[in-house]
Amino acid sequence: MARPIADPVKARIAVLGAASPAGAHLKAALAERGIPGERVSLFGLQREIAVLTEYDGEARLVQAASELEAAAYAGVFVCEAGYDPESLARAASTGTLVVDMTGTIPGAVLIGSSDGPVEGGIVAVPHPVTTLLVSLLAPLQGGIGVKRVSAHVLRPASDFGEAGLEELREQTIHLLRFEPTPTAVFGRQLAFNVLPEFLFPSGEEASAARVVRESREILRTPELPLALSQALVPLFYGHAMAVHVELARAGRAEALEAWRLAQDIAITDDPDVGATLDAPETSGLLIAQVDEIAVSTLRVWALGSEAGATAAASAVATGVAAGVL
Repeated sequence: MARPIADPVKARIAVLGAASPAGAHLKAALAERGIPGERVSLFGLQREIAVLTEYDGEARLVQAASELEAAAYAGVFVCEAGYDPESLARAASTGTLVVDMTGTIPGAVLIGSSDGPVEGGIVAVPHPVTTLLVSLLAPLQGGIGVKRVSAHVLRPASDFGEAGLEELREQTIHLLRFEPTPTAVFGRQLAFNVLPEFLFPSGEEASAARVVRESREILRTPELPLALSQALVPLFYGHAMAVHVELARAGRAEALEAWRLAQDIAITDDPDVGATLDAPETSGLLIAQVDEIAVSTLRVWALGSEAGATAAASAVATGVAAGVL
């Protein structure tokens, strides 16, 4: 359990990987929560040192992670892999709340994997794609049962933060001018291109395995056959999922009823809705097409909101529940 904070308003927060995409989403979520900049310290790996970033519109420098004394902070949010898990575990043992957004810290309790609230220690926030996929599957698993899943997810540049959005914009402009394109974020051209997962930027090139592991854990189905592939597409915003689901029983009508009873899921009957531009602007899913292609087997096309921001909001909510924000 996180240490009791005498005055949560003054509790100090550290962000590790502040210049990463997840760090950008987290900084925005903290600022939206009203956490003032003087409470937030920004740290990064060696390659990020002297990187000028910002918090709530204020220019800030990223400090070296080696300067972080994690136990001195009420909460440490880990937004990028590569930090010493032992030092974070020691801090957690003294009462610091460690929120892992990378899925790399051993012993972390995954949000959503247990019935009770997560109150402290080391807490893991599910990958943004995990959140989207589980939102679709959980109502089916709870009310009908899921036997097998195959999913393909299209991911936008926004999954890589403001830097990803800016690089896609710059790539598009440069290509139209027949100029070389910047590739600092994506490592190659994304504009007018599609990148399979094995060509994803560092840190995301093996994210499907993490999403599968987390989805099984949250759904409490450790043996669920779940195949996932991903592609990074030249879109600024909006996720799309093509999912084949084999149900344990029942069919399309029962699945639609289960989804209608779920929170944060909308179902449209409009035949002209289903493009990624139709993705919801707030959290949640829009189910645009459901076909029963065989007995108890569905083909689903669903659109998701800005998943990175949703994951950051979950991290901030964990800090609030633990009393450090």
